[in-house]
Amino acid sequence: MWRHRFLIKGSEQELTWLNGLAARHHLLTGIHGNWYQFKKVEPTYRVFSEYVTQDVSTTVTDRNSAFQVLTTVPVKGTNVDVIYTGSDQPSLQQTKLAPSDPQMRLKVALQLRDQAMNTINLSLYAGVIVWGLFLVLLIQRQQLDLLGPWLLLLLVGLLAIFGLYRISGRLQLQISQLRRETEQYDGAWMPTMHVFVSPLTAELDVEAPELKSLGRWTLVGHDKRGKYWYDVQTLASTSEIKQVLQSVTADQVHIDIFSWLGLAPVGWFI
Repeated sequence: MWRHRFLIKGSEQELTWLNGLAARHHLLTGIHGNWYQFKKVEPTYRVFSEYVTQDVSTTVTDRNSAFQVLTTVPVKGTNVDVIYTGSDQPSLQQTKLAPSDPQMRLKVALQLRDQAMNTINLSLYAGVIVWGLFLVLLIQRQQLDLLGPWLLLLLVGLLAIFGLYRISGRLQLQISQLRRETEQYDGAWMPTMHVFVSPLTAELDVEAPELKSLGRWTLVGHDKRGKYWYDVQTLASTSEIKQVLQSVTADQVHIDIFSWLGLAPVGWFI
């Protein structure tokens, strides 16, 4: 059995999906790009994944181990493999391992997002050419009975492209979370949010881990009443910024945030 999925190799989302299939007795046997191969098995397996260097990956065997090596996937541009293992031992069926190495997961996610966007672009170009040729054929031959299949083909193509855009959007959300977790923002477009906090008796400690994880903070200025204005280059939402600020400031502090479009939240002027 084969399944196609755009998933970050070694991510929690991928493991959840693989273990859902394993619970229905479909065990992973191979991964080729974004195609996953499975086989039907009798016992119920628990699937695990881990990032390992390639010299370690080549020495991993099934001997004297409760884990069976299912497949190995190399990460492009690195000397790292994602190794997938499984076990049918009852004591391991409820075991959960937190995804490791967020830096590597970020790199894999960026590669996968680029691949998804390339697929979308190629699909758009190919779709426009095919639909255009089909439409020209209809007009030249005046075969209106083919208009229905053409519209159906157009609808299927649009749905497929919309599905790919949704996948890219979910990948981007995971990438944003990984960037914040690793504090690696190189090459990322980060919108600037305008944050007003009042009243404060002193500047915020923007090097504190809680605030630094949001992005790059710049103090713009403050007035005599203790109202401080910060610009934050961040991938976080306004609600996430407020939640973090409320955890590091006093309860009576008031927080206003203008979005990167320069728009205040609804009700800000009320």
